[in-house]
Amino acid sequence: MRAGRAVAPTDSVGTYQARRTLSKAAAIVLSLLPSGAFAGDQTPDWRLNARIVAVGLPDVAGVREVGRFHVGGPIPGNPEFLMATREGRMLDPLRVLVAVGSNFGAPADYPALEVGAILSIDPRAGKSGGTIIVPQELTGNGGDARVQLYTAQSEQFLNRRYNAGARTARLAAASGPRYISINNAFGRPWIANAPNGLAGEGSVTVVDPDGAPLANAPSREAGGVFAGRHTDREQAPKAQPSGWLGKLLNYQASGQLTSGGMQTGALGTAFLGPSPDGSGFAVFAAVTADGGVVQIHVQDGVDGLAGPGTVSTGLGIGDDPGVVGIAFKWNPDRALYIADPGRDRLVLLDLEDDRRHFTVARARTILLPEFDRPVDVAAAIPEIANPQFSSHTTLAGGSDLFVANRGDGSLLRVSQDGRLLARATIEVPGLGPLGADRLRAIATSADAQHIWITIGGEVPGFPGHEGALVEVGAFDEHGAAAATQETQSAAADANLAARGKQVFQTDYTPRMGLGPLFNATSCVACHPGPGGASTDESHFARRVAHMDPGSGRTVPIDHPNSPVARRYTLGGGAGNATVPAAMPRQANVISLRMPLALYGIAGIDEIPDSVIEAQAVSKGAGIKGRAHHVVDGQGASRVGRYGWKADMATLEDMVANAFANELGVTGASVGREASAQPIEDNSAQIEAVASYLRALRPPDGAKP
Repeated sequence: MRAGRAVAPTDSVGTYQARRTLSKAAAIVLSLLPSGAFAGDQTPDWRLNARIVAVGLPDVAGVREVGRFHVGGPIPGNPEFLMATREGRMLDPLRVLVAVGSNFGAPADYPALEVGAILSIDPRAGKSGGTIIVPQELTGNGGDARVQLYTAQSEQFLNRRYNAGARTARLAAASGPRYISINNAFGRPWIANAPNGLAGEGSVTVVDPDGAPLANAPSREAGGVFAGRHTDREQAPKAQPSGWLGKLLNYQASGQLTSGGMQTGALGTAFLGPSPDGSGFAVFAAVTADGGVVQIHVQDGVDGLAGPGTVSTGLGIGDDPGVVGIAFKWNPDRALYIADPGRDRLVLLDLEDDRRHFTVARARTILLPEFDRPVDVAAAIPEIANPQFSSHTTLAGGSDLFVANRGDGSLLRVSQDGRLLARATIEVPGLGPLGADRLRAIATSADAQHIWITIGGEVPGFPGHEGALVEVGAFDEHGAAAATQETQSAAADANLAARGKQVFQTDYTPRMGLGPLFNATSCVACHPGPGGASTDESHFARRVAHMDPGSGRTVPIDHPNSPVARRYTLGGGAGNATVPAAMPRQANVISLRMPLALYGIAGIDEIPDSVIEAQAVSKGAGIKGRAHHVVDGQGASRVGRYGWKADMATLEDMVANAFANELGVTGASVGREASAQPIEDNSAQIEAVASYLRALRPPDGAKP
């Protein structure tokens, strides 16, 4: 059993005092036992050193890592949208979206409503260049790729841009934005807004990669903005249809299936997956400032889910928690975990459905003495692999939850059944422990190694720049991940990358291990820039094979210059002159391979195996991929990522293969003479070049 104390979810709020009384009685009994008997049950309390990623985020609220969008969804399926996910672009999977209460220079379209924006921030930029100071004018920031304005309460981001006839045409994608959830499975980002403050009508928006509300929206009434009671459900399916004609004729006029709306500000939202009505349309849940929970069908509109008062924002409607976090468990059963800051608890809604919409089977609560105004929850391991439920607000199978306490600034790791596993204090540089009322929201990275945190107020060293995004390592009962290790060893990393760049540009000689067969004398010869592509045919690699003229069967050739036919060899003699290498006589198949640009290539190494394996499904028309499992240089089995038919598992393996096939360098002593200058061990060169490729970015002004 994991460390920590078991706290059973309860069925009603009134059990809290009774549970505390029971705990006191239990303490009397336990005091009769040896003092060391329960030492292993002590809840770990960690200190997490924060890295300040960015400052200058006024009225900062929700945060979410973008994550990867699954193949088959609208973003990978649209070439223009897909470009927005490239490295350095707005929806780069490793960038972080942050909700902020400023327009950052974009003119407000509707002064009566709250301003606000969603920023796209590259957290990697702060590791090498220090903390990012966000300029308060982003509409003309000269194309600084580190911080980009995704959407705001401004003309170009209004619903009427693509949905002029919608009832909510005048509303923006972001207006008083509070929370972000992303449908990485088959959709787009969704934003919870409080455009009229807590007491006024709220909105939840569906946002395209250009920052405008959803184009070609399936709901004519809502377009890409669901708000107040303007976009409540008005039709319902008769049954689960089959075929397009059945779907077309399946609907009948109706009111809401469950009463509920967004009469107050929307403070949290989470993806629930495809609708149970069989239409395939996305459904999101949203928490409103009156403590109610609604569900939003992207075609059919808003239904209630749980009534007002399900959670409490505080002592009164004016007690603003900033966000009310929400996370969805989809497997093996369905449940919503919702922060309840006004009652110091989490609320669990066990979900079922009537084949038309979601319903609540049972409401439960998790009560812990360590809860101190819990405002946000996040999956300790987000669901990133499933093509129907992938979202960072969705729990992967068996995942714990992180809980953010605004009251004392602490983080908790809690199991799904309500056991406290570990607690952590956030140590901010120059400030020490994060104090009361500073923590705003949290999000977990796709690799489950980092936690992104938004905090209010100024941090030391950055006067006049209110609001910050920080990073800490994820943690459990056994310890904390070294999320800030790169920062702590930044100088060492920079030195290793600099050494790798030097090796990348080095012209090798026979004394340094070149040959006897090779394509070039340096990496940069075929990857100019350094690190770019080359269209010079003399730099193309040649793969050769023999095809049987009768059967058409291709077989490898047993020859020293195969399967990669190097262009040059050392001629021998005193000068070791370079001469053209002989092509294997049996070769009747020659495939030319252009040297590709290496910018961002290291990112492939960071994709979890599960994400790659999840794409090995039928794409239709007989197209189906297969993950290639190989053994890496350390002897471990892993999905291949690089090389011919993904036959190399890691970036280091790819670099080693390039050294061997393109330069002929296979070991530290290859080709060395007694008088040669000392050279590095080959593994050290490989490590250095791999480090350089991880740090490699496109030249200034180049498009990613």
